[in-house]
Amino acid sequence: MRQSVIATIVLGAIASGQSIASPSPQLRQLFTTNACPGCDLSNADLRGYNLAGANLRGANLQGANLQDATLLLANLERANLSNANLTAAYLERANLQQANLTGATLVLATLRHASFRRANLTNANLSGADIRYGDFRRANLSSANFEQTNLQWARLNGATMNQTNFEEAYRPRMPYGLNLW
Repeated sequence: MRQSVIATIVLGAIASGQSIASPSPQLRQLFTTNACPGCDLSNADLRGYNLAGANLRGANLQGANLQDATLLLANLERANLSNANLTAAYLERANLQQANLTGATLVLATLRHASFRRANLTNANLSGADIRYGDFRRANLSSANFEQTNLQWARLNGATMNQTNFEEAYRPRMPYGLNLW
């Protein structure tokens, strides 16, 4: 299994014109164990990878490219995802509690049932994302873009929302007073 993952990386590098370099020990650890808590994966190219259930708690993924990656049920608690590209990533039921997503791109991402409790999403772009049942309690959403997102049943209690853009976001009226705009 390990050899096929490394072979896939090498063939992918050849096809994309990237230089062929052996993956870092931390990337090898992630690919072989599906866990790399606290690892430095900054600027890693993880486009399209299946990291379902991965344990990346406290990992540094600053500037990483996770476009089209599958992170179903992944543990990203306290991870640094600032300026990461998560365009069209699949993060259903992912744990992003207290994660730093400052300036992250989550355009068209699937974030159903994901937990962003106390996360920092300042200047994050979530336009067109599916955030049904997402938990943003006490998160910092300042200057974040939620344009055309589906926020049905999302929890925003106690979230900081200074200059947050909810233009054309779908959030039906709730009968129990959780409407915050």
